[in-house]
Amino acid sequence: MTAMGPVSIDMYLPGFPDIEQEFGTRGVEVTMAAFIIGIAVGQLFYGPISDRFGRKPPLYFGFAVYMIGALGCALAVNMTMLTVMRVVQALGGCAGLVIGRAIVRDRCEPHEAARAFTTLTMIVALGPVLAPAVGGVIVTHLGWRATFVVQIAIALTLMLTMHRVLTESHVSRDTSVSFGDILRNYGRLSCDRHFMALSLLLGFSMGSMFCYVTGAPKVITQNYGLSAQQFGALIGLNGLAFMTASILNMRALRTMTPRQVLSRYVGVSPLLGFALLILSLLFDLPLYVVVALQLLFFVSVGRVSPNVSALALAPHGRAAGTASALMGATQSGLTTCAGIAVAIFNDGTVHTLAAIMAAGASLALLCYLWVRRTLS
Repeated sequence: MTAMGPVSIDMYLPGFPDIEQEFGTRGVEVTMAAFIIGIAVGQLFYGPISDRFGRKPPLYFGFAVYMIGALGCALAVNMTMLTVMRVVQALGGCAGLVIGRAIVRDRCEPHEAARAFTTLTMIVALGPVLAPAVGGVIVTHLGWRATFVVQIAIALTLMLTMHRVLTESHVSRDTSVSFGDILRNYGRLSCDRHFMALSLLLGFSMGSMFCYVTGAPKVITQNYGLSAQQFGALIGLNGLAFMTASILNMRALRTMTPRQVLSRYVGVSPLLGFALLILSLLFDLPLYVVVALQLLFFVSVGRVSPNVSALALAPHGRAAGTASALMGATQSGLTTCAGIAVAIFNDGTVHTLAAIMAAGASLALLCYLWVRRTLS
């Protein structure tokens, strides 16, 4: 379920040039930013609802909305309709993201949760591995609209599997929770320095990574002349980077706490971002150097994110859905800002993209420095 986000983002990336050509307008990156906005807003709804009514009922609703949105994308007649329907698709797809994290918190304590989130990251990483490559083939042979038909089929399969396999994990829910209680819970979490610092850390880390995902279609294809299918295969390497990070994180957690792993690796991604920036300013970098530094950047983010999630949700067992929702909304909001920044400033050069990535990673490091003494 949590892989639906990466699949929905990555599968249609190879079709960006075709979408702009068919609609006769630029700015297809806005459709991706719109999807992230929908993810951010929708999570704020599903989190409290899952705390009140359980984890499974909102998932059925979410899958249904997701499929309606994907169908609208497949039938879009202009960029505006595609953007709107991407928001609808996101409003459904975010259910699996927020509720998946809450289920992990329901069943696991912090150290076990870090291992569970690492395993989840490894599974989710299959999305970026497979989706762009599959998307490249689909776009080449069937057109970009067919990528959304495939997403409908995937969502339907997951919903049927969830119905048969997933058991309810939130059995001690309070059905008397009111709308005012929900707002107070969000207010309390927003004033929690520990929780918000970790949520911002996660948001800036993922946002810096999303900068590359958003900007790469223009930067890589224009500078290195890759076809849609070649670019799809290249983007698929991002998933391998996350799988590598997950394997290394699982090994590290055998002897280290989530806090220790976080403290060791949170400073690596800013160094890699600035290395790519400086090298791209000084030299005309070959593709393999750009990809190598970018993959190492992704690995470093992958070492950080599962541990941040576990540490942020650990104190909030009774309201895990609400906490997961606010953390996810913060992450999605910052990721949206990163996508907008790329849409505005991306001039097709590697150094501009690297500068935005380095800035986001540096802000994540500052969030860690702000809260490191309170981590346990």
